[in-house]
Amino acid sequence: MSSGMSIFRNQNGAALITALLVAALVTVVASALIFKQQLEIRRSGNIIHGDQATLYAKGMETWIATMLSRVQPGEEHKYLGQEIPPIMIEGGQASGSLRDMQGLFNLNNLVLGSEAAREKQRLIFRRLLTHCGMEPDLEQAVSDWLDSDQEARLPAGAEDGEYLRKSPSYRTADQPISEPGELAMIKGFVQPAYEQCLKPLLAALPEITAINVNSAPPLLLAALSDQLDLAAAEQIAADRPEQGYAGLDDFLAHPALAGSGLKADSGLLSGQTRYFVIKSEAVVGQSKVMLSTIIKRDGREIRVISSRSAP
Repeated sequence: MSSGMSIFRNQNGAALITALLVAALVTVVASALIFKQQLEIRRSGNIIHGDQATLYAKGMETWIATMLSRVQPGEEHKYLGQEIPPIMIEGGQASGSLRDMQGLFNLNNLVLGSEAAREKQRLIFRRLLTHCGMEPDLEQAVSDWLDSDQEARLPAGAEDGEYLRKSPSYRTADQPISEPGELAMIKGFVQPAYEQCLKPLLAALPEITAINVNSAPPLLLAALSDQLDLAAAEQIAADRPEQGYAGLDDFLAHPALAGSGLKADSGLLSGQTRYFVIKSEAVVGQSKVMLSTIIKRDGREIRVISSRSAP
């Protein structure tokens, strides 16, 4: 009798342990399934929020472009550089800004147009490099990157042979570029002065453009002539009317420009612009989207030149 009871108790104990193990296994599996489901729900939510943020950012971009198309020519200055404060949207906020791209130095000017025009642009760029504490001969490396030949300029130029020795290797663009950040691939440009000083002054536009004297920063104004220093350029920028100079003659009449050699008909200067960049941003939930879109205005018509996600 006692041995039978012992066997019965052993069987009950084994059954209890088995039941506990099964319950524990079911709990683990259920927890894993619930965790996976939560991840999928969160992932789906992030995708949905990301799509919503992209649409809101594009909506902000369209709104700013439409606003610009309705502005009378010559009145663009009222909106340039202004930040549209965050607008509350469902689940987050959206904001944007409009900036003049012709207030920057167009890198593609180095290889577009006549040789005489290109030489004037090279001189401006060399002065700009100097003002940023960089070697002016780096202009040659940039010009080589953009031009269509494989003849390296001396002493600081660089063509394919320079970059094919790198790891990984690559070739020069041999054509106008669409993004100033490409300069980071060019010999001599991996340095703080490029990132901190020069890069914010650059644009890459698809045609020859004149520098808008109503939005150009002092460093770029100082690069227009050997007879201009940074102090004079800062004074010119400080004296610039809120609505901008009415014409190039008014700009050139500034006392600091006496003896600068700048002329209204040189093709280097303008009092207006046709190229702008729209920065738009939207945040929905945990998703954030930033867009940078370059547009061209011809009269009332707005045309998108390029658009990319901003870092």
